[in-house]
Amino acid sequence: SRGVMLSPTPAPGPATASSCVNNLKQIGLAMHNYHDVYNSFPPAYVPDKKGRPMHSWRVLLLPFLEEEMLYRQYRFNEPWDSPNNLAVAQRMPSVYRCPENVGSGPTETSYVMIVGKGMISEGPSATSINKIVDGTSNTLIVVETSGSGVRWTEPRDLDGNTASFVINQRRAEPE
Repeated sequence: SRGVMLSPTPAPGPATASSCVNNLKQIGLAMHNYHDVYNSFPPAYVPDKKGRPMHSWRVLLLPFLEEEMLYRQYRFNEPWDSPNNLAVAQRMPSVYRCPENVGSGPTETSYVMIVGKGMISEGPSATSINKIVDGTSNTLIVVETSGSGVRWTEPRDLDGNTASFVINQRRAEPE
């Protein structure tokens, strides 16, 4: 199993880097506090009755990030992209954006969960700390990314089984 250690990509400026690392620390602490209450880390998403992704782990963490009011405004009986929930998405908590990601849209998150077979969550599944055999300090659950294209309320993350884990990997130039 993989999961819980939060590891950011390097940022150029010390103040920006510090802020981004602090966001990851807050998310990590919220993950552990969620675990204390529910006996598992949050699933990557909450599905509907047909198994389709409805709600993101980022919404589930709101009460653990001092965002109880925003959490109460979100409607779990509606999909993440319903008119009400899109209105809630316009008030993205600052913890979900690294200040370095300046070209991102106003509701685009900088932090995604790594999901897939052998990860902390395969999507709708949740994992308890005692299932992490290699230890939480050796495990990734959330990473920082630039240009994710993921709205913070959207139940979409990084597929750990197909993603490249090379930091700042450059795309091949056409010949």
